[in-house]
Formats: sequence, structure tokens, C-alpha cells
Amino acid sequence: MPNSTNTTQANSLPFLFRVCYSDTDAAGFVYHARYLEIFERSRAEWLYQRDLSPTKLVNEFGILLPVREITMHFHRPGRLDDLLSIDQTIEHRGRTQIAVKQTATRVNANSEPELIASALLHIVCVDTVSLRPKGIPDWLFTAD
Repeated sequence: MPNSTNTTQANSLPFLFRVCYSDTDAAGFVYHARYLEIFERSRAEWLYQRDLSPTKLVNEFGILLPVREITMHFHRPGRLDDLLSIDQTIEHRGRTQIAVKQTATRVNANSEPELIASALLHIVCVDTVSLRPKGIPDWLFTAD
């Protein structure tokens, strides 16, 4: 795993998400708050690809990974039927928290990928009982 100042691509397949009607607002664009859920699903899939899950982290390892802070940028509107590819990059890793950049890119066989939205999330590792910060286990980033 990288040291606390390196930027690395999270070792996983991109999460693909197809925009449906319930994801859009009155203008036909992806409603801005939906990106929070899309990015959350992507992080859960990142865990599943490592034979982990939020439930397993709680029940077997006694840790939670709540988002402490998030900054989002909207680059272009996402639309109904768009296929979005969600990627994650670990921007910074400290002892008890990580900063993860997530991007939503529109993929289309007929054109170049387009950046739609991005977010920088600060995620802290906490103990499930005390809710105090706890060191992030190294195996979380090396599990296959």
C-alpha cells in the first residue's frame, strides 16, 4: 500500500451504473444528490471485490468507515440512459483516515469518455463500540 502522501488508483474494476428515470430531476439531468448514492455503491463494490462488505467489517473486524467530509464538483450533466463508469483513487492515506477521489465518467462507444462528476471524500476508520478513530488495517488495501 502507498505511503500517506502518494496518490494511487484503488486496485479494482470500475463500477458501472446505468442512469434510470428515478435518478433524474425535472430537467432530465441526474439529480445532484444521487451521485452520493452512486459513489457509495461504488465503494461497497470495492469492498465486495476484496471479499469484504460493510457488514463483515462491522461483525468480524469491529470497524466502521463513515464519510467525515465530502467535496463534489459537477462537470457536465448526466442524463437518462447514460452509462457511468465510477473510479476511485486514494489521494492520501493516514493512520486513521483516507482521502478518496471518485469520478463519474460517461462512457459511450461512439465518443470519448466524458467526466460528469467528481468528489473528494475524507473517510475515517472508527471502532464500532467506542466510535473513536481506529487505525486503518493494512489488509483492507491488500485483500483480493
